[in-house]
Amino acid sequence: MSKAADKVAQRLVEIRSKGMLYREATVAGVDIEARTVELSFSSEVEYERWYGIEILSHEDGACNLSRLNDKAAVLWNHDWDDMRGVVESARIDGDRKGRALTRLSKSDGGEQLLQDIADGIVTKVSVGYMVHGIKLTEERENIDVFTVTDWEPYEISLVSVPADPSVGVGRSAENPQEESQSPGRNTGIVEQTKLRAAQTENLYEGSIVNEKTLRNAAGDLVRAKVDENGKIVEVLEVIERAGDAQAAATARGADTERARVRAIAELGKAYGAAEKANEFIADGKSPEDFQRELLGQFAAQRANKPLDEQQAGANIGMNQKEVRQYSIFRAIRALDPQASKADIDAAKFELECSRAAADAYGKQPKGIIIPNDVLADRAFGTGGGGTSGNGSAVIATNLLAGSFIDLLRKKAWVMKRARSMAGLVGNVDIPRQSSATQAYWVGEGGAPTAGTPGLEQISFTPKTVGAYTDITRRLLKQSTPDAEAIVRDDILKVLALEIDRVAIYGTGSEYQPKGVKNYTGINGVDFATAGQPTYLELIDMETQIALDNADVDNMSYAFNAAIRGKLKGTLKFPAVNGSATVWEQGNTVNGYNTDVSNQLATGDVFFGNWLDLVIAMWGGLELTVDPYALSTSGGLRLIALQDIDINLRHLESFCYGSDTVA
Repeated sequence: MSKAADKVAQRLVEIRSKGMLYREATVAGVDIEARTVELSFSSEVEYERWYGIEILSHEDGACNLSRLNDKAAVLWNHDWDDMRGVVESARIDGDRKGRALTRLSKSDGGEQLLQDIADGIVTKVSVGYMVHGIKLTEERENIDVFTVTDWEPYEISLVSVPADPSVGVGRSAENPQEESQSPGRNTGIVEQTKLRAAQTENLYEGSIVNEKTLRNAAGDLVRAKVDENGKIVEVLEVIERAGDAQAAATARGADTERARVRAIAELGKAYGAAEKANEFIADGKSPEDFQRELLGQFAAQRANKPLDEQQAGANIGMNQKEVRQYSIFRAIRALDPQASKADIDAAKFELECSRAAADAYGKQPKGIIIPNDVLADRAFGTGGGGTSGNGSAVIATNLLAGSFIDLLRKKAWVMKRARSMAGLVGNVDIPRQSSATQAYWVGEGGAPTAGTPGLEQISFTPKTVGAYTDITRRLLKQSTPDAEAIVRDDILKVLALEIDRVAIYGTGSEYQPKGVKNYTGINGVDFATAGQPTYLELIDMETQIALDNADVDNMSYAFNAAIRGKLKGTLKFPAVNGSATVWEQGNTVNGYNTDVSNQLATGDVFFGNWLDLVIAMWGGLELTVDPYALSTSGGLRLIALQDIDINLRHLESFCYGSDTVA
């Protein structure tokens, strides 16, 4: 390796060990209404670093903008805990400058920063980036000039006080990071000022001296005074001898391994996956890996299977011929207290199926149970009632309808969007990750503290929803698939509407699931005017979910017809000539699909990833008859009871907007 190549390799290792570097830039423009700030974040201007002069290449392929274009954070003073907005887009222009369009949040900090930028109080920008590749381009008066040929911006910050331009504006982390600094964080403006003051006062034989914790040539961990080149000039304290460090590292490694094995084994035992747990232990995989496997298995077992496979566990074993033979009307006639012996004899098959379903589901119905086999079949509601000797009927292909849950989806906007778990038997628990594995910074020879993501359960317990439909005497005498379809559709419509309602407004009482609005912890946006959300307020609903890293492609809005009417007549930007309406072509808002239901209260808007709303349905639809409600006309009131439950997998996936949000 040549001397120049060796220098490049050495410098690159040193640069990457220091962490993130920073460059100053300026605000180019601000749009108060859109809450956007246009800024320049980089150029090929030379900067003097501790290792020489740095030039950021803006050639094609030199700058990796993938992180910035993936909704990177806009921070205040590089404080990772003080996020003020997101990067909407970033690019490298033909004048060899990096530019970005950012959008600030409606939080108090975002509001203040937006106003300060508009007032010209905050004008400085600093971009944090990592260096992945450099090239030595020249030596200038004993100073090396390096061109950074591969670099990656991570975040953009608005800053209050940039550093001295002569040594690199806004570059708060260009000196070697101290091990005593907080993990993963960069020194802020106040800390920089204190550090420079300490350096000015601590002079050792004409050189700037810092205190630092590091290992000496013997491998001992010491607290020592070091000069500007990182060389130890005085050892203040021996924290750990090299031999002790090796023993400690070995012990920590053993403890970490025991914790790994124990965590995986306990998870395997808790979720009936002991054999799979042994595989993960043998393969050296982490508890987090095993938890991801468990979550994937649970999801695949239910939500990702075809409905007929989902529901198979709750079937009583009817074959296709028996399913097609089943008649709802025969069962209803047999339930009538005034039923004749002929009516009861005709429904022997349906009554026997009900008894088998009651045994399978552990229910004691007051009427009969339509088995899951029938509900899950594509011919649900169109069979039976024929005049042939065995009571069966030939079902034409064009009369086939969807399964019970498919038909519910067609009549309910929530079920159309939500994730369904059908054909359940007994209470159900599924795991969800409640907290992430933690990262740690360790010294040489150390081992990270074992971190295991929090895993909790969300439980589904059957809660019964009831609906009824009235059947006239004349309709009850019919025996055609069309007649049964009318009754089926009435039951489905009422059930679907109530499932929709409770999914949003359910109280969460002992007998009723909890709806999205009543969950503590979902995002919220307070509308300025009742029933008239603005375009920016609707965008803010999206932003709230995005700031929680819960945004996905299949999110959608939901509101009632009154809101839709307002949005069709509301401009996105009223002060801009030619502005489009909030309601977009293709029935979208802010680029997302919409659902309109008058079961949603006027003024309420919901937005989210509805696949994180899980609707659980237990096998069997219970039917009972009230012969007295329509006794004067000879009709019957048919009551349908279905066991369901509703739960949210991630609260962060939803946002509620209204003028009443606290």
